[in-house]
Amino acid sequence: MIMTEKQKLNLEEIEKNLKQNPSNVKWQNLYAETLLDNGFLDDALAQYKNLMKQFPDSAEISFNIGVIYEKQNNFDKAQEFYEKAVNFMPEDADFRYNLAFALDKKGELDWAMSEYSKVIGLNPEDSNAHFNLGVLYNKKNQPKLAKKCFQKTLEINPQDVYARFNLAFEYKREGKIQEALDEYNKLLEISPDYSWAYYNIACIYHEQGDACKAFEYFLKTTKANSKDIETYKIITDIAIKTGKTEEAIDCIETGLVQNPENGDLHYYLSKIYAKIGETKNQLHHLEKSFENKSTLSVNPLLVSEEIRLKQKRVSD
Repeated sequence: MIMTEKQKLNLEEIEKNLKQNPSNVKWQNLYAETLLDNGFLDDALAQYKNLMKQFPDSAEISFNIGVIYEKQNNFDKAQEFYEKAVNFMPEDADFRYNLAFALDKKGELDWAMSEYSKVIGLNPEDSNAHFNLGVLYNKKNQPKLAKKCFQKTLEINPQDVYARFNLAFEYKREGKIQEALDEYNKLLEISPDYSWAYYNIACIYHEQGDACKAFEYFLKTTKANSKDIETYKIITDIAIKTGKTEEAIDCIETGLVQNPENGDLHYYLSKIYAKIGETKNQLHHLEKSFENKSTLSVNPLLVSEEIRLKQKRVSD
């Protein structure tokens, strides 16, 4: 990792003071914290372990070692040191939250849920604990409890787009379609580029048989996320059925500006041109799709045969 000049000066100053006062715990702690804050995880870990030899019952040192292991994606060791921190200071909500998070990452769902619940008992306004508990209730197939957690998250933090997205999903699952749409729209007021919200709204309208509204929101999905190739495919299917071919062509051509070598986009654009009888454009995009067959979900042999037939028709 390359240090900035500011980081280098800070570390050099701390190291200088530490050499002059090697037994000064304040400088030892500051050195470890600075290493951790600047991402020098291995060095920070070594420094904290040296501190732990001097202060084996320090909750804070144990916690910081856990943080380092978590950043290194070593959740077994993170759990071990978070547990130590919690044992030293069982009333610290932050220590317990990190323990719950490590357990969650390890798939220890019941234990993680228990710890998140304890966090909420210590700090009822911890919106992240409510949200994460809701996610785990979902994983345990307890949607009603999950929904309550997401609602509580939003009471504490109305700007939490992830909680709002999950709450909308729960309303949809219950068949409360208008409530789901309301939540998705509130989410989009907070985060106008949240492509999954547009996509899920589109799916709701699609399921209701409202092709025009579905098409509108699928178009918005691709504007928010030009890499969503599957949505372009759905747009193509709706356009062919409803005659919205010009809008679909504009949409996919815009997508091709961002994804010029995507075989699927070329292939689905060729389908639209086939629908409106523009054989030369159809052939052009079929050929481009075959040129980019590594990103083509259709069997390239079928595309090759389709190209052959179209070339014959054009030449005739």
